[in-house]
This record gives sequence, structure tokens and C-alpha cells, in this order.
Amino acid sequence: MRRTVTIILLSLLVLIAPLSEARVLKRGMRGNDVVTLQSLLVDLGQDLIVDGVFGPETEALVKGIQKAMGLKVDGIVGRETTALLNQLKQSVVTYTVQSGDNLTRLAERYDTTVGNIISYNDLSNPDQIRPGQILHIPTTALVVLSRSFLTRPKFHWPVQGKITSGYGYRIHPITKMRHFHGGIDIAVAQGTPVRASAGGRVIRAGAMGNYGLGVVVDHGEGYTTWYGHNSKILVRVGETVQQGQTLALSGRTGLATGPHVDFRIKKGDQTVDPLEYLF
Repeated sequence: MRRTVTIILLSLLVLIAPLSEARVLKRGMRGNDVVTLQSLLVDLGQDLIVDGVFGPETEALVKGIQKAMGLKVDGIVGRETTALLNQLKQSVVTYTVQSGDNLTRLAERYDTTVGNIISYNDLSNPDQIRPGQILHIPTTALVVLSRSFLTRPKFHWPVQGKITSGYGYRIHPITKMRHFHGGIDIAVAQGTPVRASAGGRVIRAGAMGNYGLGVVVDHGEGYTTWYGHNSKILVRVGETVQQGQTLALSGRTGLATGPHVDFRIKKGDQTVDPLEYLF
């Protein structure tokens, strides 16, 4: 019995303790410190399964926070990222409602907004907070993070394969000219199903010059995903698609050396590095 109680207490300490700097954490690692990291991410409002395995979803969330807060985007939880995460954890105040409290006063006291408190606590009837009720109040630092990262879409890989050309400047494999590549090339077999990275509405589907047979999906909030060099398109403009739905079959149409998917993510008119958004 005593042994069981001890194990339970140790497990609780893992969940509430600050993230330790004893070990640099990165993809593929397992352990109680990964549980602590994942629990902290959940406390910051992330949708994540706490399983003690530093997998692609955990890495993607870490990269997003690093980018939003101006750190090196590598998905590794070292000294700087650990310090930032612990600081953000302190940006959530656990507050017990007192007699006479209301959300307006609490928002003023903690330099946030009523809307942030309502959203973070998922309050169905915010006019009836009661004494003794526990609220988690996000303060300024967490709100900045939320606006820049937490609300953006979460994109899945459209296909599984080797990246043969990354995002950024490169020498074009056919023209041999230096140019900026606005996506990632993922090598797959001819005819591989190309799936929607996230749900949305098809706004382009057809021949797109050097991009070959392409599909573009609008996800709202200014985000679009692009899928190029397909051999066959399976959706129409105006169609609503779900995440994971097959949009096309891969190919080598347009300017391409072999079958692959040229996958791009745009925010407005600007491309972004897909590897910072995918999980």
C-alpha cells in the first residue's frame, strides 16, 4: 500500500513540477521529463496526448512556440526553450474566485481581456462565476503566443516519402538556375494518393504551368496549401474537403524530373516553410 501511494505521489510531482534542464529533449526520447514537457504544453492550451513519447506532434508544437517567441526553430528543448516554457507556464495564473469578483476586474488586475479568460476556461456562462470557482487566467506573454501560434491550422503530411528538395534557395534540377523554392518536394511512387493536409475548400484544380496538374485548398485565416505535379486530379473547384481526403494522384506533370509532390503552404501571398507547420 505504501509503495502504491509513493508511486502516485511521484507521478503527481512529475505533472506539476517545472520542466527540468537536466536533459536536452528531442524527437524520439521517452521518459518522465517528456511527460512533464507534454503536460506543460497541454497547460498552455495545446491539444496533445500526454504519453511520455517525444513524437512528431510534440516536436511540431515546440517548433511553433520557438518560432512565435523568436528562438531558433529546431524542435529541441534545451536551456533556452526550457526557460521560455517555464516562463510561459508562469503566465497562467490559477485563481480562486472571491466574493464580489467579476471578469472585468480580473482582466484589469492581470493585464488581459475578458475574452481571453472566457476562451481559456471555456466558460459557457461567464456572467455567473461563483466564489470558490477555479479560473486559469492567461496573462500578456501567453496571449502573445496564442495570437501568433496557437490559433493557426495544424497541417498533416499530404504523403509519406523522402524530401528531395527543401524550402529555400536551390539550383533547379532541370534549368540549373538558382531560384527560391517555395515548398518541399516529397518523392513518392507514381499514382500515390495525395491527401488534404487540413480541411478546407478547393479554390484551384487543374493545369498550373510548370507546377503541372495542381490543387489549392483554402483553410481560412489566410492559409492555403498547394499540391503540384499530380497525374490526376480528383476534386473540383468549390468542393469542401476534409483533412486526409484524397485530392489527387501523384505524378510528374509540369516541370519535373520524376514523380513527386511539390507541397507548399502560404499565409496570404507569402510561402512559409512547411516543415515548421507539419506534424
